Amino acid sequence: MTAPLAGLTVLDLGALCAQPPHALAVSMAAKLCAGFGAIVVRPVPEAGEPFATMPPLLPAGGSALDRFLNADKRAGGTDGCFAAVIGDTTALSRHAAGIAVKVRVSVFGPGEDPPMSELGLQALSGLLDIVGQGAGIPTRLPGHQAAYAAGLAACTGLLAALKAGGAEIVDVSLFDVSAWLNWKVAARVAVLGETGRPGPSDWLTLPARDGHIALVYQDKDWPALCAMIGDPRLLGDDLTTAAGRRAGRDRVTAILGPWFAARTRAEIGAAAEARRLPIGPVLWPAELLHDRQHQARGFLAADGTPLMPLRADGQRIAREFDHAA
Repeated sequence: MTAPLAGLTVLDLGALCAQPPHALAVSMAAKLCAGFGAIVVRPVPEAGEPFATMPPLLPAGGSALDRFLNADKRAGGTDGCFAAVIGDTTALSRHAAGIAVKVRVSVFGPGEDPPMSELGLQALSGLLDIVGQGAGIPTRLPGHQAAYAAGLAACTGLLAALKAGGAEIVDVSLFDVSAWLNWKVAARVAVLGETGRPGPSDWLTLPARDGHIALVYQDKDWPALCAMIGDPRLLGDDLTTAAGRRAGRDRVTAILGPWFAARTRAEIGAAAEARRLPIGPVLWPAELLHDRQHQARGFLAADGTPLMPLRADGQRIAREFDHAA
């Protein structure tokens, strides 16, 4: 199968972006383009690749972030024939002349690009307020989820522009994407009048004998969970509703805890599967290399590098390039 972007060259200006959120979003968009078969050229400033020293750092040296985002790209300059270019406003103004499709990443939109961090984006968009429990301190989303989501939006816009043909400027707002990630909470506030701030949850992460188990269930699953645990204290009338279980969270945890702690994750998973309960083991990163699901899906390479799960015409797109950034 011919990859959708095979034969096209994309200019990745992520290393030349002025702010980290923009750089991450642009670099992710370009990585997706490489996954779809494009040759991606990534020029770097004189100081070198900005991601090269960013955590997480690998035991043998170098940055896992750099490897993830840039492994399938070619080092090169801004001169050449490019089908598309991705960058922030300043980088595009300096290096995108003559390129038909331009993808511009900014904070709020064209001309509205104040200093911004990933933490600031999460705060402004409301994402920060929904992570954490009750009146506790808001918790930052781990990793670079907001920036990567903006990268996905940027790649989607680029693909649409290439499909349409002709000259096109695609604008992606980091704030808009972050707010979109939070759309369900905003909708609940607008439609149901909720405050949006999460209260105590009846979903739990519990210690098992060899790690932890994530227990995520709906109201319909509660009888099956009670049957699996076999403790009559769970059958009290005050625990039959989600609201009751949230109010009695500490008591529910105290009842469930010993049952889970006495069993391995595999034993708990088998018992839950037999009752069609949505329970999942919390895997250590090293375990992912040997997880059957990830092996079947080809998600991780032997060295632990994640492969993009990209498909075209129903077929998985194999990596065609293996260029060091």
